[in-house]
Amino acid sequence: MSVTLTHCGLPEGMSPFELLDVLQKLRNRLGLRDEDLAYLRCAFRLVRSEDFLPGRVCGFWEKVSGLADRLGFNVRRITRIETRLEARGLLRRTGAANGMRFGRRSGDGRILSVGGINLAPLIERAGEFLAWQRSVTIGAERLKDDRRRANDLIRQIRNLDAPEALAAAREAFPRLRPSEVQDGERLAAIINVLETIVTEFSANSGRTVEVAPSDSSVRPNTNPKKKIETCRRHGDAAHKPLRISTGQVLALAGEELREAIELYAEADGCLHSPSWRCIGLGARERAMMLGVSGSDWDAARDSLGEMRTSLCLLLADCNAERTDRFRVRNAARAFIGLVRQETRGKAVSSILIAELIQACSRRLG
Repeated sequence: MSVTLTHCGLPEGMSPFELLDVLQKLRNRLGLRDEDLAYLRCAFRLVRSEDFLPGRVCGFWEKVSGLADRLGFNVRRITRIETRLEARGLLRRTGAANGMRFGRRSGDGRILSVGGINLAPLIERAGEFLAWQRSVTIGAERLKDDRRRANDLIRQIRNLDAPEALAAAREAFPRLRPSEVQDGERLAAIINVLETIVTEFSANSGRTVEVAPSDSSVRPNTNPKKKIETCRRHGDAAHKPLRISTGQVLALAGEELREAIELYAEADGCLHSPSWRCIGLGARERAMMLGVSGSDWDAARDSLGEMRTSLCLLLADCNAERTDRFRVRNAARAFIGLVRQETRGKAVSSILIAELIQACSRRLG
């Protein structure tokens, strides 16, 4: 007796062989072997693309001996593979009691009945696997960023020229090799320790010793104009706080930048109120799409911090979508230009962000 089992189809935009790519990336999590993936690739060649449409039956009734010939395996090995895949919820065997496999299609190609292998369980879990893959990708990107941050902190500690600081770092992290750390939580704890060491020993090395005044008589600089101008150049403009919330950033962002931010925010469980970390990761992904190199992004982030760098990207992206005379043709170049002005202490992002918020408020009002 055959069992007809329909399915709800693949997620929108996913092709059958893209599902195989996802399974390949999740093989360790799913406990799949090379022979399991080879079997599934063979199975996908035995069915038709229209079998993956919602409401259809997706299966095949190739004999075990035929599958063994196709894959170059023996019959027992095929049986073990099918048993393992069925136990993992990736297929269902629907053959007759005597093991006979058969099937029948209608005139328009639909499978009416199948006594063999049904792939409905795998298709039904495609959305789940896709979410897993995105989570793995985000985790890998986050681990990469944290390793870069740890390497930067170790470099700063070495540059302090303080043996005590280096000894303290080695006590917490003996080998000083972030690339060897696979656990994100452990790496975050290491970063916290390294940041503390940098802060403490930087403060100690920055202390000055009061010395006796020079005997030479030097006329003091009493020009108030020059003193005020110098103070503003290195103080107010460079460190003027930006008054913008993460919700406003999400509202001002273009469609593609917003989708990138929401992807990371969803993985972090803060979709409606993304953290600056999620915004930074989304902005970096959008920057790569616009043609900004990874080295340029990292240099900007090291100079301005993640928040201001992300806002420079937001401004460049928004200006590229404008239709008036202020539209920029190359968003990547516009981003680099904004970063340079910010680095020189002009604080243009504060002014432009304020104008963007006002324009958005007028449009919504």
